[in-house]
Amino acid sequence: MKTLKVLRAVVIDDDSAVYRLIKRAVENHCPDISVVAKATGVVEGIRVINDYAPDLVFLDILMADGNGFDLIEHFYKPGFKVILISGFNEYALKGYKFNAIDYIMKPIREDELIRAINKAVEHIRDDNRAKLVHSGDESETIRNHHKIILRTLDQIHIINTSDILHIEADRNYSTLFLEEGRKLVVSRPIKEFEDALSDRGFHRIHKSHIININKVSFFNRPEGGTVVLKDGSIVPVASRKRDFLISLFNNL
Repeated sequence: MKTLKVLRAVVIDDDSAVYRLIKRAVENHCPDISVVAKATGVVEGIRVINDYAPDLVFLDILMADGNGFDLIEHFYKPGFKVILISGFNEYALKGYKFNAIDYIMKPIREDELIRAINKAVEHIRDDNRAKLVHSGDESETIRNHHKIILRTLDQIHIINTSDILHIEADRNYSTLFLEEGRKLVVSRPIKEFEDALSDRGFHRIHKSHIININKVSFFNRPEGGTVVLKDGSIVPVASRKRDFLISLFNNL
């Protein structure tokens, strides 16, 4: 049975007690999700979202350098769900206009928080499944035939997943580097490939890079490190992924 990927969450709130409460609730009651980062303001929050590409954002509304709605509007098509947190109930209606999963009032009750998290996880899982079906039944193609169907402006490409060396992100575009020096650029975010290929030996080792673990020649470990692939490509490893990668190699 395939193990579902643990979803990533970030907390953007200038109250450290809120962060501790959310992190504790997630660790104790919500195994499908992990809090990977925090921020205390809008500008820092945008940077954290760009760095970690979370599935879920716990978002305070009023912060020193702006409000949570400013942050959401910064992203043209947010690739994350939002649970809004506030000490003021007058923002609730506006929050739902921004498609927030839930609106939690401070002081936060843990049981309400856990219910909101579980609801968010269900929405995210449903959306991920729907994206794969909508993009041409690629989930079935990958699972049954080890192939992936990719559409460019005027072509449909059928790619063997074993031919993919690594995938590199550039905003909402992804470049697939293939065997024999081939390259394919598609208008799909890297997160969709991470979700679709996670059970085929592909691992996201950096915010902008996914590698095929079967195509790795060696791993340079200092300072986070780099992975060298069989075609000579050099791919950076995020420092937070270093230990994961070492563990992965040890279990091959």
